[in-house]
Amino acid sequence: MLLMAGIARTVTESEHLRKVAFPAYRAYARAMVFYPGPRVLATSMPKAGTHLLSSLLKNFPRLMFSGRHHALRNFRLDSPTDSKGRPPEFDWRKIERTLASVNRGQFMTAHFAPLPELMVILGRLEYKTVNIIRDPRDVVVSSAHYLTHLERHFLHERMKSEFPTMEERLMAVISGLPPDASGRGLPSVAQRISRYRQWIGQPNTFECRFERLIGARGGGSDEDQINEIRSIGEHIGRPLNPQGATAIAERTWSPQSSTFRKGMIGDWRNHFTEQHKEAFKNLAGTELVELGYERDQNW
Repeated sequence: MLLMAGIARTVTESEHLRKVAFPAYRAYARAMVFYPGPRVLATSMPKAGTHLLSSLLKNFPRLMFSGRHHALRNFRLDSPTDSKGRPPEFDWRKIERTLASVNRGQFMTAHFAPLPELMVILGRLEYKTVNIIRDPRDVVVSSAHYLTHLERHFLHERMKSEFPTMEERLMAVISGLPPDASGRGLPSVAQRISRYRQWIGQPNTFECRFERLIGARGGGSDEDQINEIRSIGEHIGRPLNPQGATAIAERTWSPQSSTFRKGMIGDWRNHFTEQHKEAFKNLAGTELVELGYERDQNW
């Protein structure tokens, strides 16, 4: 298992190997057409638990990873340097072709907001969506570490050069980064929450909580984890008994993953200063309460 995790980490972090390995795997997955059931979309705000959810789904019986992971920005038609504040335009035909290339009984991962055009396509292709939500403060910490250490990310060099300390990087992830000369930046935490919380209440969508899925080793509850896994199974047409859910849980925990840093509930308490707390409250304190992570602003 450690050897396979090392190979997976090498492929994930090497741009050259990604270009070779991922298309080959996608072609293999495309040829696998014998699994019944729906197509599944696993989506979230970046660093909210997409990888944990993907690791879980790979362990479900008769469910296969399609090899596809996308963000909506991969399908933009307009230039990211649009200075007039117009909403982005996307190639919806290409998006539908991509979603249709996922066979039934397979899943893809994404960072998609539930735009009306997307919801029509998902309905037409009979997708079941699992949206994972995580305490946005923990998302901030995970994002800061991710952008600092993943060299292939387009914000890596900027994060390292403009913000030399982790305290500064956390503040940058909270406040957001304005677009650079190439037109690419980072929305504030409030903007990111607003974009992805719109999945709540959407049709054919299961709202999965990271905190219920992570289990006791991540600071949660094994009972909650098993119940969450079984609920996901019911939603995607792969029902499990308690023993089956337990077996999947034991195979899912993967701290060797290249994007799996810590996976602990409440890790933000080890990193946030009073300044970080104040900035977060000013930008997204209300949203944090509405998502159920705090009762009020007194935290």
